[in-house]
Amino acid sequence: MFSSLNFLKKIFNPHAPKALSQFYQQAGREKIQWVSLAINKKSIADSFLTKELDLLTEADFFSLKMAETKVGILHQLWRNQESVLKSNIEPHSTLLLEFNLLIDKLIENEILYFQSALNQVPLGKTFSTAEVSQEEKALEWMRVSFQVLGKAVIESLTNPELLFQTLLFFGKNPKTAHHEIRVITFNLDIKFELPDNGVLRVKIYNDKSAEFGSTNKAVLEGDFNFRKREMLDELTNLCSVLAPGIKW
Repeated sequence: MFSSLNFLKKIFNPHAPKALSQFYQQAGREKIQWVSLAINKKSIADSFLTKELDLLTEADFFSLKMAETKVGILHQLWRNQESVLKSNIEPHSTLLLEFNLLIDKLIENEILYFQSALNQVPLGKTFSTAEVSQEEKALEWMRVSFQVLGKAVIESLTNPELLFQTLLFFGKNPKTAHHEIRVITFNLDIKFELPDNGVLRVKIYNDKSAEFGSTNKAVLEGDFNFRKREMLDELTNLCSVLAPGIKW
């Protein structure tokens, strides 16, 4: 696990980029339990853009904060709340590509986990007309809502006057012990969860006031089985739209 990363000592020198590269590479080889990624959640060092990545393993908790400033991209890394690294990275550094590759790998691993779990349908399982109709309506609502959301995301990424802001959580939630993918962006708070009974549990909130947490009633909620794989496809497509804003 990450506890083997002995090079992660207090590093405030020109060798910090090398340590960051080792961190990215090692993280890609390890089994991460829980991931949190925040884009422009708050300002860091008067930055133009911030990204915060938290990684939880069995042994350690890592927090990486990045801020785009006038003098470069500041990287700060903590391990179990102890500062271990601080360095400014050039805007065209290959380290940013390594960060992108790590994010791709972590998200891909979780989506593949969901796909594998949702492909397991009990033999002889049948669905009533009411169940089919309910899930078809839920899937259509999801398609339309995610399409509208996707257009808003693309506009925020291409219009310099707009701010792109997103929170992404995935992995095995330490509180529930269930695998989960949660996306909070614009007015939607979307959570896909895998309970132990083989269904896809979905809960989506629509904060119409554009203020996170402004509503406590889900607009879509339920355990889905008939259209669960198509629903995951919709979330996967949304993650693809978010990707240019998530990565450097």
